[in-house]
Amino acid sequence: ERNEDTLQAAFNLTAREAEVLYWLTAGKTNRDISTILDLSARTVNKHLEQVFQKMGVDNRTSAAVLADRQLNKRA
Repeated sequence: ERNEDTLQAAFNLTAREAEVLYWLTAGKTNRDISTILDLSARTVNKHLEQVFQKMGVDNRTSAAVLADRQLNKRA
């Protein structure tokens, strides 16, 4: 299973939200993520707002920690 699929299932995210979260967990900035996924920086921000809400967190660090735990659980 891909990392993105694991995150999507764990946090009830859309496929795109899961991709954004995966790259955030990999330590990428919003600008990096927008380049990697060919999105505007604004779109990345909107996805992250949704991700944070669905995960019940306030910031990138908290989201990354939760996502990292989820990914390492199955390793």
